Amino acid sequence: MERTWKPTAGGVLSIISGVLEIIIGVAIIFWGSLMAILGESLPYLSDIWPELGDLAILTPGEFGMITATALIVGIVILVFGIIALVGGIHSIKRKRWGLALAGAILSFPFLPLGGILGLLAVIFISLGKGEFE
Repeated sequence: MERTWKPTAGGVLSIISGVLEIIIGVAIIFWGSLMAILGESLPYLSDIWPELGDLAILTPGEFGMITATALIVGIVILVFGIIALVGGIHSIKRKRWGLALAGAILSFPFLPLGGILGLLAVIFISLGKGEFE
């Protein structure tokens, strides 16, 4: 079987998109954690920094909901990014076509640029299916 560039290109695109998703997932988790800290300390901080009083329109329950949502979304994006990264590695090695394709599919739902990269990764990995073990 002739080795073409398609699985390698798809794997590289999936890895790039997966790394971007991992970075965004970690950033969202970090932001959610900051919102939890801010929600707990807002009554104390507004005495020191009066401009923070504008955030007092949010109740502690709303801060908690924002935090929980951010953590859930961040974890989902992080897991998708890890699967995309692992799938990209398997695509470059030309092993486990299903995992490589799943990684490429999960590499594009969250980012505009990642969407283009992920779509191309899906196309290249699908076209190179015959080269996998």
